[in-house]
Amino acid sequence: MKKIYSKVTIMILTLILGFLISVQIKNINNRYEYVPLETIRDYKQNIEKEKAEIENLKLLIDEYKTKVNDYKNTKIKDGDITNLLEDELKTYKTLSGFNDVYGPGVMIIISDATRELYEGENPNELLVHDLDVLTIINDLKIAGAEAISINNQRVLSSTGISCSGYTIEVNGVDYGLPFIIKAIGNPNHLQAAVDGPNTTGYWLQEYGIFLEVNTRTHIKIPKFDEDISYEYLITKR
Repeated sequence: MKKIYSKVTIMILTLILGFLISVQIKNINNRYEYVPLETIRDYKQNIEKEKAEIENLKLLIDEYKTKVNDYKNTKIKDGDITNLLEDELKTYKTLSGFNDVYGPGVMIIISDATRELYEGENPNELLVHDLDVLTIINDLKIAGAEAISINNQRVLSSTGISCSGYTIEVNGVDYGLPFIIKAIGNPNHLQAAVDGPNTTGYWLQEYGIFLEVNTRTHIKIPKFDEDISYEYLITKR
């Protein structure tokens, strides 16, 4: 009888223990949820972006602190900050494309292909299009180009490039063949970005489009000399 009682007691205790363990596991599962690795990776990337943004803001703060100190020192020295403001204005005009700039870089000449059409080939394949020029401009920017022009028309962030028959329109002005692109930057990097293996320039040449890249130790890129009008931009509140 005692043996049966002991077995029943052990069984009851085992059932109670199992019940308590299942309740505990359920509470743990409710408290902690599974997070996919992709979500964790996204969180890490966002954190890194925020850290980079904070560092950029710190650098910007330091830059403005330096400017304020320059203003203060100039004011104390001669009481006139006009020259300092003029130098700053000149720098901003240069960076924004409103001054002529000079430096080493590349000159690119692009023109339609002159070979005969293959049987069944689309004639448009032998023409230079606005997308071709845009892609090359973007490749130059990625390679570190600091200033770019197309047929001596300065390329700004607001510059529009579009096809217009056998010409392309740049900043509202039509230009015919050949299209001459100039870019200031590291000549070797810029050249590799245009006619290196598997670049846009490389494949254009494979199709028969005429494309020539020449490095230069001295290139002049003219300023943007048109007025820019803004319709929706608000400068004051």
